[in-house]
Amino acid sequence: MKILFAASEIYPLIKTGGLADVAGALPVALRNKGHDIKLIMPAYQGILNKVAPIQKSINLGNPFGVGDLLLLETHIPDNDTPIWLLQCQALYEREDGPYVDKNGVDFQDNHLRFAALSWAIATLALHGNLIDWQADILHLNDWQTGFAAAYLKSWKVNHIPIVTTVHNLRYNGSFDMNQFSDTHLSAELLSMHGMEFYGRFSGLKAGLVYADAITTVSPTYAQEILTPEYGDGLDGTLRAMQDKLSGILNGVDYNQWSPEKDTLIPQNYGIDTLHLKQTNKLALLRENSLSEDLNYPVFGVVSRLTEQKGLDLVLQVMPALLEKGARLIVLGSGDKYLESGYLELQKKYPQQVAVRIGYFEDYSHRIQAGIDALLIPSRFEPCGLTQLYALKYATLPVVRQTGGLADTVFEEGDKDNGFVFKEADEESLKLAMERCMACFYDGNRWQQKQQNAMCYDYSWEAVTDQWVDLYQSLLNR
Repeated sequence: MKILFAASEIYPLIKTGGLADVAGALPVALRNKGHDIKLIMPAYQGILNKVAPIQKSINLGNPFGVGDLLLLETHIPDNDTPIWLLQCQALYEREDGPYVDKNGVDFQDNHLRFAALSWAIATLALHGNLIDWQADILHLNDWQTGFAAAYLKSWKVNHIPIVTTVHNLRYNGSFDMNQFSDTHLSAELLSMHGMEFYGRFSGLKAGLVYADAITTVSPTYAQEILTPEYGDGLDGTLRAMQDKLSGILNGVDYNQWSPEKDTLIPQNYGIDTLHLKQTNKLALLRENSLSEDLNYPVFGVVSRLTEQKGLDLVLQVMPALLEKGARLIVLGSGDKYLESGYLELQKKYPQQVAVRIGYFEDYSHRIQAGIDALLIPSRFEPCGLTQLYALKYATLPVVRQTGGLADTVFEEGDKDNGFVFKEADEESLKLAMERCMACFYDGNRWQQKQQNAMCYDYSWEAVTDQWVDLYQSLLNR
């Protein structure tokens, strides 16, 4: 099959979250199965330095009055995956991140930036002759590409099947109606059964309503978003379209995330050499000038620092556990009050707590290899990737039972690979962390859980067939 895969971020070119990891790995896994994939994303500042030399350039004109939209054909050097980069200096070449300025505020013209991307995506889906390649399937991801489904709808043409994947329903890409005319979309689409969203218009809702299939990144999350608690105002829309909704768990690229192969950690190890993990633990403690006593557990956080991730709960619970000898290593950025809260904790416990604000890929690997347990007490979690990485590194996750965490981490019987709690409150998290510490001191039981964790296969190869089946079912219709 020929699949046009559209995303606003793709690892290793640019990454702010799990979407980039998926967009960087799923297409590669599909190509390995013999399918013909082309990616498309914006040419943000600095991206051209990370790809192979441009092979072809196509001028799509200036449909939005902000400058010509140029499609640049190249490929990702790491894995040779073909990619089209959409270049428009006024829209994409900015010194800050792909969505927000240096103060963390959304760019005022995000509606236009991603409408332009979506227009280009829809144009390629419809007119494959432009690039001498006609896709069979269009795969959209999140709100930034959802407008593409709206363009194809508004042009009133027969088009290839559309799959929209929701990586996080909370980010719905909704904008003020005063900005709608900038998109050049038909006002006919602005109904409650279209892309209208509580008096605004939404890129994600467009991607949902006008898709032929909707997927989320875990089976449990696909069920949760049908409820008001998790539906973020779209649960009614989704309940009306349940027949085209399914959940396919994200996978992991074990070429990058495996302690046996990882070139970014001090000491490689595997299930038969689990004792070597201690070398990474000691190196991590030394790197952070923390107490080097290996007889106490080291908890870790690698995450956006937000209430969604339940990281306000960790701040409340952690002091009592630090008093019992635990250590904590944190990597992430997000809400300023949480950032300052963790920095204050570090100041109070300098021998036991290390905090780095920001995201550093190399360091995240060293954390996964060096800590004993990873904290993910999320209030909701569409899939979660860090717990999947942790399992392979014999780092036991402590998670709330929600979304993809509920599908992958278990504290029971033969599946036992971590620590699970149900309610999003301090007491439930504290009890789970105390169970974790008690298990840590029971060496045989801890090692058995570690070995269980490492045996799980969450590779992309294991889930790719589900994607192939979904695409094929749409073509068969």
